[in-house]
Parts: sequence; structure tokens; C-alpha cells
Amino acid sequence: MNLFNLESNLDVRVLGTDLDGTLIPLPDCPENREDLEILKKGLESGGREVVFATGRHFESVLEAIEEFGLPQPQWLICDVGTSIYRAKGGGYELYQPYVDHLSEKSGGIDRTDVEEAVSGIDGLELQGAESQGPFKISYFADNSRVDELVREMGRACEEKGLPFLAMGSVDPFNQNGLLDLLPAGVSKAYALIWLATHADFRPEELVFSGDSGNDYAALVAGFRSIAVGNAASELVEKVAQEMKANGASERFYAAKAFATSGVLEGCRHFGLLPQEK
Repeated sequence: MNLFNLESNLDVRVLGTDLDGTLIPLPDCPENREDLEILKKGLESGGREVVFATGRHFESVLEAIEEFGLPQPQWLICDVGTSIYRAKGGGYELYQPYVDHLSEKSGGIDRTDVEEAVSGIDGLELQGAESQGPFKISYFADNSRVDELVREMGRACEEKGLPFLAMGSVDPFNQNGLLDLLPAGVSKAYALIWLATHADFRPEELVFSGDSGNDYAALVAGFRSIAVGNAASELVEKVAQEMKANGASERFYAAKAFATSGVLEGCRHFGLLPQEK
């Protein structure tokens, strides 16, 4: 956990957020649509910035922005922290410095070596090509085995001397188990912290919102963080305990409202957006 500067008096001005189950409106929550418009208007004013941090691949993020009318982010962190894109010229471009950084961090190991290392583990189904990347190998699995498979995959990579670790979560919509092999230490949190040393904001200025297991590292990284109301109670409790243990309880907010509305609730709590009149 980084915790940054707990004594910082910098105002928050950046929203970093997961998409599915968090910023994207839920189909059975009509209030999410209304609150998304409030969020968009608030974030477009006063020098505020938006960073998406998602497990989605780049093209899928662009589709979500169009489909749901999401705010236009200045930065996209895709593929669970293994790729970064920046806004440029009305579109987005892959941020090459981060590609170079991950190439160095992963020791230039080819993804096929990582796939081979876990090929003997039962219960793994390789996801489609659109969900794969040079630094991310993704699988489907039974949601009841996610934690078990994370451990097995980690051991398999360790035995082969590969600097990769597994991360697991459950799709909030279809309940599929999702497993990603990433360079050791890389996550949404890692990418956000790295980005804060290359973009025009400091870690203390960012509020992060999430709902699932692959958001855990970012929720406890030391940013001001929001768990939306539909997040699993086990995740909320785990984050709360970690933040309390590090003397940072005031940096974590468990929203009552679901998804988009919970993001808005948390942004108001931390002062990124004004309180409701």
C-alpha cells in the first residue's frame, strides 16, 4: 500500500473509475442514467479530469463510451492495467512510454511461455483474441474456483521462473469467473500510480471508484476510494479493514447507492463534486 501523503491538503480533481458495475448504469437502476448526466456535467467543469481504469480492451471501452454516453476521459487504463491510452486529436493513442516500461518489467518474456506454464491446469478457458494483449493473458473459469485457480496459476508461473501473477474476479452481469495473468505487481492501481508520475495530476488528487476483486488494489492503494453499493460485502469489509490498519479510514467511502449513483455519492462525499442542493 502506498498511502502517498496522508497530510496532503491538495483538493481532489481527478476521478479514476472502473466501468462495468461501477460507472456504467445498471439496467435495473433507472436513477443511474439521471445521475450519470449529473456526473458528466460536474466533471466537465472546474478543471476536473477523468481516468477510466478497466478490464475492458481498448475498442470495448470506446464502444461503452458511445453506448452509455459516458464522460470523455483524458486517459484510458485498459486490460486491467496493462495498457494506457491518452486523448489526442479527438481520439486516443497508445501511450508508448508505458509499453516500454512493461516490456522492461516483464523481462521481455513472450506471452506464449506464460500460456504454456498454466496449460496443465484444469478449468481454464482462454478468452477471445480481443481480450488478450502482449502483457495480459485472460481466461474464463467457474466462479466458485476463482481464488483456487489464482493460487494454482501463480504457483505454475513461479515454478517456471516467470514474473507473472494471476488476478481473479467475477463478471457482475453473467457471473463468469475471470482470470488474468499479468506481469507481477501490475494492476489498475499500479497503472494509476505510474500514470500519476507522467500525467498532470498527483496521486493525492485522485478519487478511485470500483466494485469488484480486480479493483481491490486500487481501492487500498492510498487514493481516496469509493466502493459502490453493489460491491460484494466481502470486498467492502476487506478494503475497510486494510485502510483502517494503515490509518487511512477517512480515505475510504462505502457508498449506499449502486453503480453510477454510488460513484456520484462518493464524489460528493470527497468534495470532487458539490453536495446535492
